[in-house]
Amino acid sequence: MQLERIIALIEERPLTAREICHALEIDISREKEVYEALKKASKVLKRKGKMLLMSPPVCKKCGFEFEKMNPGRCPKCRSEWIEPARFFVEVL
Repeated sequence: MQLERIIALIEERPLTAREICHALEIDISREKEVYEALKKASKVLKRKGKMLLMSPPVCKKCGFEFEKMNPGRCPKCRSEWIEPARFFVEVL
């Protein structure tokens, strides 16, 4: 995965994993690889005095806020209509 390109993208503006796939012109089936790359990016950014942050996924039906990055279904209302997590960089 293209770690430096991912970092550059999320330094510009908040993006979802799917938007990162689109920007890097990689197949959406590799979205899980983006999540793994984001974990690595977090460590790289920390060494640079920056922090990878995530606006959590939210259920569009009931507003439930998730803790994990890529949920499948809302535990509160069982909806699968979920706004995905967005990742961005903040300077410490």
